[in-house]
Amino acid sequence: MEAQEPGIEPEITLHALTSWSAPRAMRMIAKIGHLEAVVLIDSGLTHNFISECLASMLRLLVVSAERFIVRVANGEKLTCQGCFNKVLVDLQGTKFYLKLFSLPLSGLDLVLGIQWLEMLGSVVCN
Repeated sequence: MEAQEPGIEPEITLHALTSWSAPRAMRMIAKIGHLEAVVLIDSGLTHNFISECLASMLRLLVVSAERFIVRVANGEKLTCQGCFNKVLVDLQGTKFYLKLFSLPLSGLDLVLGIQWLEMLGSVVCN
């Protein structure tokens, strides 16, 4: 696993964990392997996350890494249970190889944050 910057914890919004929508978030469908996945794209997130359930169904190979704590917007802390490298995700016909961290997500399969958005280069929205 890549080293985390000192003092910076991975963060995910409560909206992502409860499947609510947030003003800076967008929901879409992606394809991973033979399965469709509900994706939340949220510019306020630090990492990309996959639901433990979907990771299990896809039988993704867990990368040996130290467990780490993810702070939820309401202050709760969750333990990231695993990491998956180079997971092929098809978003509307565009394919990405993503590093995903496993969390117990409800009503969502993937949550994509800054790690994914930075891959796009300059993004402008109005």
